[in-house]
Amino acid sequence: MKNIIVMSGDIGSGKSSVAKALKELTQFEIIGTGTIQREIATRRGVTTLELNKISQTDRSIDDEIDAYVVELGKTQEQLILDSRLAWHFIPDAFKVFLAVDSVVGAERVFNAARGDEHNPSLAVTLENNLKRQSIEDQRFNHLYNVQFRKYSNYDLVIDTSFTSPEVIAQKIKDCFDLWLQAHLFAQLWVTPKKLLPTQSIKELVEIEPLAEDAAVQVFVCNGFIYINNGHQKVVDAHKQGSKLIPADILSEDANAELSTGVTALDLAHSVTIAMLYKWEETLGFEYSVYPEKAST
Repeated sequence: MKNIIVMSGDIGSGKSSVAKALKELTQFEIIGTGTIQREIATRRGVTTLELNKISQTDRSIDDEIDAYVVELGKTQEQLILDSRLAWHFIPDAFKVFLAVDSVVGAERVFNAARGDEHNPSLAVTLENNLKRQSIEDQRFNHLYNVQFRKYSNYDLVIDTSFTSPEVIAQKIKDCFDLWLQAHLFAQLWVTPKKLLPTQSIKELVEIEPLAEDAAVQVFVCNGFIYINNGHQKVVDAHKQGSKLIPADILSEDANAELSTGVTALDLAHSVTIAMLYKWEETLGFEYSVYPEKAST
């Protein structure tokens, strides 16, 4: 088994910073294919956003990056690879996805002020990020028939929104060590601020009481992560100021039945804005974005 950790993730999720911190823990070499994309963009006299648009019709850009990644998987040992699709091209690597709140990701990109990206304001940066992610999703699905942001593609998914790169790197290292030993670990580590309730905070009733060390059970629907079981654990995590908590993903399929006759989409649509407001008020925080379909 090769000691290769591949990291993919949302724009602004901090892959480069986490990779540097992870190198300190593992002494593995870091290679980032984002550098290759920027070099290609500069050579063509376009921005990275424009390059992604060009890539929809010019396959040579993807082919160049893909061949590079495949070769690394064949020839390298003890490697940290920062690449959108390395998980697809090096299937026996330890596959990590770094997720981030869209607004937090935009703030990071805007504050980085990269010269090759036109981001005159935070609002424009957020819009550019969402456009770029949409283009990437469509292109990867068309070229490789993969869903880039589907969490089941990865061994480990970590939300980086409110946690330092050093803490994220340590979590990756801990789970990587368990993975090498074929031991179990929670697939998802997420900030409580990203989890949406499916019950009123005044009337919490667990489907089945969870053990003290058990992970919260969640489902993913339309880009949001909802609590299916473990609301009290999430409440306690908020009150304790926890940055990350473990969660098990029950489903990413909106049509999956979570209980008899109730799909993930049904349950997500049952969540009202009033429920979310009361959750925020009681726990003392605010979501950065709400589901468009949240009922009133």
